[in-house]
Amino acid sequence: MSSDVTFGNNILMAGRVNFVGRNDHVFDEPGMLIWTSGRGNDETTFVEDDVWIGTNSIILAGVRIGMGAIIAAGALVNKDVPPCEIWGGVPAKKIGDRFKTTEERERHIKFLLKYKK
Repeated sequence: MSSDVTFGNNILMAGRVNFVGRNDHVFDEPGMLIWTSGRGNDETTFVEDDVWIGTNSIILAGVRIGMGAIIAAGALVNKDVPPCEIWGGVPAKKIGDRFKTTEERERHIKFLLKYKK
């Protein structure tokens, strides 16, 4: 099951990126087949401005990928990604920062907020 996604501006998204629901099927009802037991509800996923998502990444429902973030190829994102951080792995975790200093990060975020207007 796919999930609802809200996209910001200027996003780079490689091939085979999947936005997947966390609650695709109800499976814990005795006497019910998974096939017929219905579907759960998921929250909306948010991908903010200036995000790059690598090939074969899986983004689970309800997370927020902050502005300026980078998701490495093959990552499984199951929690929020702060702005301007680089995340990768299964499950995804922080593997780096996009900018060398806090000042550069803050300058870029200010640029994005101004650019958006």
